[in-house]
Amino acid sequence: DDLGILAAISWFCREYEATYPGIHIEKKIDMQEDEVPEPLKMVIYRILQEALNNISKHSGAGLVHLFFRKTNGKMEMDIQDNGQGFDLQNAFSEKTPLRGLGLASMRERAEHSGGSFSIESMKGKGTHIRASWPLEERRGDKVTRRRGDKEIRHHVMRSDHYD
Repeated sequence: DDLGILAAISWFCREYEATYPGIHIEKKIDMQEDEVPEPLKMVIYRILQEALNNISKHSGAGLVHLFFRKTNGKMEMDIQDNGQGFDLQNAFSEKTPLRGLGLASMRERAEHSGGSFSIESMKGKGTHIRASWPLEERRGDKVTRRRGDKEIRHHVMRSDHYD
């Protein structure tokens, strides 16, 4: 937490590979620490943690691609594995014990923090998880955050305004 989200992601990936030596993570991070809003840092970490936990438990994957980047006015985290994939409908079926609770919690975390979440999977084709959030635009002392067609503005408190 004190080192920042990018260092936390790198540390977690190293620890994960040490714990699960049969799973290699190829990560590409095209973000700077100061580009990630503070309130999203824990959300991003928890989504990554849950996704990788699911991969180790269920996928049989040997390779995970992790991308964390800015694209098209959004901050985006993509996690793709080469595992066995699964039937999404079955995972969320009421007949399935624990009905994809980890998947649902990732979606809730992303959406409750102003982002979006998607998952694609097919038996034999692996799984692709994407969480994204609109980037903030800085204009002077204001931050504009885009959500759909709405703009949400609020003042930024900067330490250089105080003696």
